[in-house]
Amino acid sequence: MVYSTKQGSGVLGTQEQPLEAVTFEATIEHAQNSILSFIAKIRTRSGRSLAELKGQNLVLQIDDGPALGVMIVHVEGNGDEAVLNLSPR
Repeated sequence: MVYSTKQGSGVLGTQEQPLEAVTFEATIEHAQNSILSFIAKIRTRSGRSLAELKGQNLVLQIDDGPALGVMIVHVEGNGDEAVLNLSPR
């Protein structure tokens, strides 16, 4: 297993529609071609609060990268910062 840190940007949303452009810093545990854990701190570009999305199954579409099923587990500050984990589904 290998741990790495990645910074980037993407779009957070549901499977049906994108909701918010975000920046993120993630710690990723991976083995070969599998992501074993993904914990990210995200910040909205617009300043919009993410509090109403906490606990919902969401999709993080990483710019020039994969789409991951995620869930907001903690909201910080004015709600424009949050912590994501991989979604259990």
